[in-house]
Amino acid sequence: MRAPITALFALVGFAVCSLAALHRRDDNLPARVPYVFPEPGADPVADEIRVRRINNTLLDLDGVLLNSDALAEAWNNVAVLIRDNNPIPGDMRELFILRSAVLNGAAYQWYEIQHEPVGRSAGLTTAQLRTIRFAPPFVGLVNATSPAATAFKSTLTPQLSAALDLADWSTAAVHVPDNVYNNIAVHLNDTEIVFAVSTVGFYNWVSRFVVGLDIDSKMRVAVPIPQ
Repeated sequence: MRAPITALFALVGFAVCSLAALHRRDDNLPARVPYVFPEPGADPVADEIRVRRINNTLLDLDGVLLNSDALAEAWNNVAVLIRDNNPIPGDMRELFILRSAVLNGAAYQWYEIQHEPVGRSAGLTTAQLRTIRFAPPFVGLVNATSPAATAFKSTLTPQLSAALDLADWSTAAVHVPDNVYNNIAVHLNDTEIVFAVSTVGFYNWVSRFVVGLDIDSKMRVAVPIPQ
């Protein structure tokens, strides 16, 4: 009887762990301000955010934002547009998000529980993710001349090369040169261009927010390396 009982306990333990994993997406480490996680049904703003989250589980990012319902609601409204109603291709959207995380040292934004898996589901390959992670700022992929730039460019489509250049200039320099803008504009219509620049801008806000408040204690953690 001992073996079946042991096996039963192991099965129960696995089920409990699996259930816990379904309701946890972050490492649940401290931030510089307390997390606010209202119970379901207790806060309409928190419930709105839950609708967008896997298994209706609030993230540590949400817990920080919910220190102010007004800010959390406004943030969520923009995020719904950028993440869920964005007309640009999904792989380009995720490149913008991941590249801004790299340039700003925002490990939480990249992390395996955040945008790397979303990027993969949008079609980014491991080779492309590694280019996003390792290409030096302002590498200039569209008009690549150096061997390093040419090697990085070989992993990306022309559209994604232009997108990475835009992300670099918009994030690290703010001023976007005409040639960089023109290179991305040939691939997108006017509405898509507005969303592209908005995506980079919004996720630079995300980076600065999650790093400045050390959300999930990730401020000093290096951006992960895609495997």
